[in-house]
Amino acid sequence: MNPIVSLVTMDFPYATETVCFFMAVQGSMTVRSGPNKNKSMPWFHALSKSITAGYSGALFTNMFMGRPTAMLSNDIFFGACLLGFLAVNCLPADIGYLFFRSFPGELLHTVFSQVFRISGVVGFSDAAFRAFRENPSPYYPIPVFGPILLPALLGNMGGFFANGFDGYLEGGMPWLFQQAISSSAFYHFYAHDEGGVVGVTLRSAMRPAAVRIMTALGGDEKEREDDVLFAKVMVG
Repeated sequence: MNPIVSLVTMDFPYATETVCFFMAVQGSMTVRSGPNKNKSMPWFHALSKSITAGYSGALFTNMFMGRPTAMLSNDIFFGACLLGFLAVNCLPADIGYLFFRSFPGELLHTVFSQVFRISGVVGFSDAAFRAFRENPSPYYPIPVFGPILLPALLGNMGGFFANGFDGYLEGGMPWLFQQAISSSAFYHFYAHDEGGVVGVTLRSAMRPAAVRIMTALGGDEKEREDDVLFAKVMVG
């Protein structure tokens, strides 16, 4: 399979550790380049703010499902936050901060943090669909809104936490909300909606292009026909 597909589907060694670390780096860079640009914050304030900048979704979104936050149930998440903070703020001569400000460093943490977000959209949509699939409304054969809105909340919890409800939404629908709603809606209907009119129509319209795209990416016969894999690639 094409390396791009392996990247966006996190099919590479130490994928979870890698994307978690760079997501933590991006959160730390947001704080270090903004409110802590003069390194005037006490270290614990800066650490806490860096964690919420990068991981608010992981901290709070699972609560809507009555599940423990991944920040407490998965040591990799919090460990990555500590390592990312140290890399940005505590290396000699500020080498970490200077590297992640450079074009190669910024490209690196942007790409892998985006892969982290893709996995969040897919994982939280799958989790909501599994939780709600036995209780759809009378009007459609699968649950519609839960598997779309839960990933959207995941990607926007940081904005709500940092700016407040009105502060985050006063300028209209934020770009992150637009991105999360569109990508999670596409993924949900393409991957989960086996019998509903939206999913059937969407796959029917896109199947020829999907086969060509997956063929161009080096997919074998099984991968070319895998709707869930194609949906993940397109979200990526």
